[in-house]
Amino acid sequence: MLLTDLFIGSKIFRLNIIDKFTLEKKINFSDNYVLMFFCSEENSFGDFKIFLKNNSFKKTAIFFNATKEDKAEDKSKARFFNLPVSLNELIHELQSVVIQNEHTEYHNIKFKKISLDMVGKHIKDSKVSVKLTDKEAKILWHLIKEKGSKVSQNFLLDKVWGYKEDIETKTLTTHIYTIRKKINYFNDTFFIESSDNGYRFKLR
Repeated sequence: MLLTDLFIGSKIFRLNIIDKFTLEKKINFSDNYVLMFFCSEENSFGDFKIFLKNNSFKKTAIFFNATKEDKAEDKSKARFFNLPVSLNELIHELQSVVIQNEHTEYHNIKFKKISLDMVGKHIKDSKVSVKLTDKEAKILWHLIKEKGSKVSQNFLLDKVWGYKEDIETKTLTTHIYTIRKKINYFNDTFFIESSDNGYRFKLR
């Protein structure tokens, strides 16, 4: 309850608690989830590692109260905390994990003589460099990665926004419109085609 209360006023993260933890429980975690585990006699560090493996979760997780032996044996990207911990320290660590996880997925992409820089958030060739917002860069990254194939609106909403209930399809449509205006600078080298509740990235 104490941890829940700490997150109530947060506009950055929302806390979801999974009760009745079991190793066999299968959960579809969104890419923008950061998993946190409290190690205890009932649920050990080893149990949690098995849980992550069973659910194919390969991103960074945070562990509270793991033993020195657990920390020494672990070779993954896990982060460790001992309780008590300040909310500011925890929020800072959560932000760090989110950035690390995003950079793991969103690497730079090149096609023809054009490159999409996911760190600097711009698309460029030898003459033109166009600045993108974070959301625009992620949308374009997914479209380029699947170039020629349809990428559904639901997929983009899930990957870029976490498919929150208050995010409407028109939000994505607005971002696509802005991206189309920005890529006009590249003399029609490529374009984004609308297709049955989705989009395709195509080279001319």
